[in-house]
Amino acid sequence: MNFENKLKRPVIPVFPGNLRKNDALFLYGAIEGERNFVFSYEQDTSEVVHGPSCKIQDEIHIDKCAIDKVPVIERRGGGGTVVLSKGMCITIIVGFRRDRTAVPIFREIHEAMISVLASAGIDKLEQQGISDITLDNKKILGSSLYLGTKPPLYYYQSCLMVSSELGLLGRYLKHPPREPEYRKSRSHDSFCTTLRCAGHLLSPTAICTLFNNRLPEMIS
Repeated sequence: MNFENKLKRPVIPVFPGNLRKNDALFLYGAIEGERNFVFSYEQDTSEVVHGPSCKIQDEIHIDKCAIDKVPVIERRGGGGTVVLSKGMCITIIVGFRRDRTAVPIFREIHEAMISVLASAGIDKLEQQGISDITLDNKKILGSSLYLGTKPPLYYYQSCLMVSSELGLLGRYLKHPPREPEYRKSRSHDSFCTTLRCAGHLLSPTAICTLFNNRLPEMIS
């Protein structure tokens, strides 16, 4: 009997603390069935999302968020603080851990995403850092992972910058206290890019459809 059959789903996960960003989708994905759950959607509002280790005063221009009425929300899982905004493709995945740590899970998911995007004519993508995808050495996707134990599932979420406004990053975020080696102290607008800036015209909706249709069968 394989691992998926030993772990009888649906099982309602136990998440410590209060509900956080996308926990409802994580819960739904955990009880949805035996297959990996993938749900991609286009972000339609601006919000700042941070992990549990974030020191808000050190990482976020909280005054500008207040002026613009941009909510600041905590998520479950590690990684840096991000700005979500219109023109981004958000992807939620719930899958079986199989005793894996974060790095191989990120690798499998991002290799699948890169393959899907390459099939749509978007090349020169690669994985960098622990949890990023880059295009010409600029960050195009950031992601976060929470490793559950009850049941042993992983909960992944990422944002792909398709046609979002890069200027919002510097408006709401300070330079991060920690950064991947390949960033080399670059400012937000020099470090990040969008598919649109790189000349790719696929819409966020089209990319979400590709991910929803193809990723479930590509992730073990």
